[in-house]
Amino acid sequence: MSVAIKNGWRIRWMAALAAFFCVCTWAVDAGPAERIVVGLALDLSGPDASGGREARNALLLEMARINRRGVAGGRIFLLTLDTKGSPEGAAAVVRELARTHKAVAVIGPAEHYAAIAAAEAAQEERVPLFTLSAPEEILVPVRQWVFSTARPASLPVRLILGHLKSRGIKRAAMLGSSVGYGTEGREQITALAPDFGVSILLNESFKPGEHNFLPFLKRASRRGVGAFLHWARGGSRVDLVRARAALDLDIPLYLSYASPGMFGSESGGRAAEGVVFPASWITAAHLLPESHPSRKDIAAFRDEYLKNYKSAPGETAAAAVDALRILAWSARGVGANRARIPAGVEGARYFTGLNGTYGFSGNDHNGLGIGSLALVRIVKGKWELVEKGR
Repeated sequence: MSVAIKNGWRIRWMAALAAFFCVCTWAVDAGPAERIVVGLALDLSGPDASGGREARNALLLEMARINRRGVAGGRIFLLTLDTKGSPEGAAAVVRELARTHKAVAVIGPAEHYAAIAAAEAAQEERVPLFTLSAPEEILVPVRQWVFSTARPASLPVRLILGHLKSRGIKRAAMLGSSVGYGTEGREQITALAPDFGVSILLNESFKPGEHNFLPFLKRASRRGVGAFLHWARGGSRVDLVRARAALDLDIPLYLSYASPGMFGSESGGRAAEGVVFPASWITAAHLLPESHPSRKDIAAFRDEYLKNYKSAPGETAAAAVDALRILAWSARGVGANRARIPAGVEGARYFTGLNGTYGFSGNDHNGLGIGSLALVRIVKGKWELVEKGR
């Protein structure tokens, strides 16, 4: 055996050994020469570890499905590194995946600030990145190496404001968390509300861990608002819903996001009556019409995920799967070549996945439209689609 061949095997063996000591997954029975390394930059031990694990689990299922067909003459090898939920960790992981592991692309992370840091690193390393959150900062202006399969804040904002307009509601109060997701939502609502004829009479933020929203609701109701808007994740949504019920306010409440079962308790269910929020296709799958282009695909994926992990997949899982599908589709067209992937993705003009139909282009590296969301209302503890003007 020649020295070059020995060295090649030694390098691959060392890479495999390094992968063993990190959190990683690989395609079974794929020979070293066949491996197409796709890096995963996910939070597996930090504040959003549950989301990171959901994305990883979904990608494992999708990897197996894609590898049955093959990609550009090879098979996908998923290499997962833990960002620990920090921007610094996300940037470091992207650099390691690009430099040390020669990943053709990176998927993740799902946290707002971590995605921003990862995008900066991806631009510097010239490695395609598919983030699982969509801060406007990384999408406008377009960055050559950065894509996102998550929904930008502007989409649910437009959906909610459009519904307010259809109901003739012209005055609203806004409450959002003081961290990235909430801050961006408040900024988008402030910027877009005038286009829909809506005045934001009160626009306030709250710090993580805040539970008492009675003062905000009292101030807002005294101003005569026609709706409350809330932009945050976590338990604050339930706290606000219960505070509105405690004050017996008959003012519509719009949340930026909700998940099935969030208001499952008897008391929580009564308090949530009439709450409205945008929902992704995968979380509102049971409400989609039979003619929906992704209904069967979503149902099959949900069934497989439930069977393997005993829990229902959410929007992060859908975004992760779509990212890998779009990457594989691109690689089949332009080859598993890091430098060519961006151009290949920009050619995915009408790609329908679990999270929506993407219209990627040189001017749009997200491509999702308002049609990727359904507007949902809670009625007697159950979800129902909201009709325009109602």
